[in-house]
Amino acid sequence: MLPDEQYDDVGFDAEAWLRSFAVDTHHASEPTEAYGTRKNPVVEETFRLADRVMDYSEVLEQRNHTFADQILRSGTAVGSHTREAQGAESLADFIHKMKIAYKELEETDYRLDLCHRKAHYPHDLLLVAMTKRLFPLFNAILSTSRERLRQRKEK
Repeated sequence: MLPDEQYDDVGFDAEAWLRSFAVDTHHASEPTEAYGTRKNPVVEETFRLADRVMDYSEVLEQRNHTFADQILRSGTAVGSHTREAQGAESLADFIHKMKIAYKELEETDYRLDLCHRKAHYPHDLLLVAMTKRLFPLFNAILSTSRERLRQRKEK
């Protein structure tokens, strides 16, 4: 989605980035386009994260096999759960799946923070930035989805 160079800018504006993908929510509640025909920023960004995590895990493997495996599992699970959420059977199911993806993101972030505390472990500051910059996106998706679910329940 965004070139790697844009992640180097410390002043990343998550709100502006989210607005650039604004969707008219006042019309159909179900997607009208076939899966895969419309770009989905969260699916694309979590796929990019998984790709970078795979590369990092290969390097980390030489230092700590267990941590490399754990980061590989959680870092790629963010994207797989996010993609799975796109086919959710209901809004509640979507929220549930996205919350699982968020938990995997938290785990990945935690383990990366630990690795980056060790001078003798490989450091990938871009990977850390990619991980941390997904939090506002997930928070926005989850809060919007929860609000929509609340509104539907009130009707």
